[in-house]
Amino acid sequence: MKEYIRKEGRRNVMKNNFWMLKQVWKYTPGYVVWMVVEGVVWGMNHSVGIIYMQQLFDALGEHVPFYSAARVIAGYAVYLIFFYLFHHWYWQIYNPKIREKLHIAMHTDMFRQAVAIDLAKYDDPEFYNDFVWAMDQSFEHAVGLMEDTGKLINRIMASVTLTGVMFGVDSTMAVIIFLLAAVRIGLTLIQNKISLSYRTLLNPLERKESYIERVFRLPDYAKDLRVTHVTENLFDEYRDTVAQKRRITDSYGKRFAILDYIRSASEIAGESGLIILMLYKVMVTGEVGLGGFAVAVNASWKMVWFLRDMVERLLKYHEHGMFIEKMRCFMNSRPTIIGGALAAPAFESLEFRNVSFSYGTGERQKAAVSQVNLKISRGEKIAIVGYNGAGKTTLTKLVMRLYDPDEGEILYNGRNVKEYTLESIRQRMAAVFQDYRIFACSVGENVAGGRYDAQNAGKVLEALENSSFTGKLRSLPLGVETQLTREFENSGTQLSGGEQQKLAIARAFYKNADLIILDEPSSALDPDAEYELNQAVYEYAGSRTVIFISHRLSTTRHADRIYMFDSGKLVECGTHEELTAAGGRYAYMFRLQAEKYRE
Repeated sequence: MKEYIRKEGRRNVMKNNFWMLKQVWKYTPGYVVWMVVEGVVWGMNHSVGIIYMQQLFDALGEHVPFYSAARVIAGYAVYLIFFYLFHHWYWQIYNPKIREKLHIAMHTDMFRQAVAIDLAKYDDPEFYNDFVWAMDQSFEHAVGLMEDTGKLINRIMASVTLTGVMFGVDSTMAVIIFLLAAVRIGLTLIQNKISLSYRTLLNPLERKESYIERVFRLPDYAKDLRVTHVTENLFDEYRDTVAQKRRITDSYGKRFAILDYIRSASEIAGESGLIILMLYKVMVTGEVGLGGFAVAVNASWKMVWFLRDMVERLLKYHEHGMFIEKMRCFMNSRPTIIGGALAAPAFESLEFRNVSFSYGTGERQKAAVSQVNLKISRGEKIAIVGYNGAGKTTLTKLVMRLYDPDEGEILYNGRNVKEYTLESIRQRMAAVFQDYRIFACSVGENVAGGRYDAQNAGKVLEALENSSFTGKLRSLPLGVETQLTREFENSGTQLSGGEQQKLAIARAFYKNADLIILDEPSSALDPDAEYELNQAVYEYAGSRTVIFISHRLSTTRHADRIYMFDSGKLVECGTHEELTAAGGRYAYMFRLQAEKYRE
């Protein structure tokens, strides 16, 4: 069974590496072609150097005329001039450009995939960790795979051509060199196996050591370290961890020393024996000339190095394959939220029928909304209220089809929302999410959600005015052209939380959608700014439908209808007056907040 698992693991590694090579071919076929050419050229170059040495030493041994020996040197020099012309062109001109092209193409595809996959994937810790890894390191392993493949071609070509040269000189010498290489490779494989065991024991201890060092280095822990006695616990853990590391290092250090000594001794004995044999054939039997002797000396260490390096490159394929698996899974992930064929018409109504939705699966499953029934009609101003965790934000995501219900259905104009294309249904809606983000671009580009120029400048300014951002806009150095955040420019402007919120609301106003969803639109504002913003929203909305989602009830008094949620369930529905008169949960929540405002 274990053997089967190992075989399956090797198959998956090779599948992943071939998949990545196909991706590189798709993005940059020239990279693959020239990688092969470079590997072949460099592989042959090693043997060309050996042949050159053989000819030069044979010329000296046979006492050929000076000009004949000089021609050998001149010919090799001309060859090297053209060889290094190609070498420097490939590595210093072509390779950097093609790698940049590959980087752009790979990440563009990954960016598109990140937008296409279901939002629920972000709630899966394992998938999300692999997704983050794919973004951060996939290019590094793609390039590593290409370079290791090129070097593998290089070593194979060099070994094949060098083998031909060696057998042409002396078959006994060739066999001895192969035996020396085999011994070296065997010892390397044993050492790699021991190294894996060593790292397996050491890694958790190094993580613990790194954590303790971070605790004393990072400002996040500085206050707590000074007001608690946890430092003594950490000191004890640190001393114990270092002691365990020392014991492991001492134990494995002896094994590594013995292996290194055996390898060095076998190489010295083998190479010395080979040189003695070749000297005997040169000086006693005359079977080999000086050129053959030069080949033996050079080939003995080159062949060992080639074969050992081939093994190390092949071992790296396993590492590449394991990491490429993460990118492959990410890129092969297909969204389950798929649009229909219909274009969504102008908004008339939205209805939830027995809608339930849970986050996660299995033991991690957590119900967010349960058996919700509600209806919203065109032009209505709706407030959805409740404490944190009541399921309010989940409703927003369900409305915009960022999630689909586990049970029940959502109807848009009387038809299941799944019948409409995703683009058209989302185009009819504009949302300001609770965890909105401001992008590292200009104010105008943030509001437009993309390109900003003279054609949409008026619309951008109107949206900023409607969201009460114009006061801040007048103070910005370049107005609408002002760069926000300092991600790209050190001179970028940092907005306060309230200013960012107004900008996010301007983005929703700019869209000019039929249905506006504001999830906690005033959470970062003081009461005066909150009142001003609410008035601006009502004035701008006009006949549009607006859904306010909030746990602060100052936004609800003028709503046409209020839905009160608790623990994912719709528990009350009515106007402000109706619900306060009923004396239920909404009335209790409103009374508490009103008392705080009075205080």
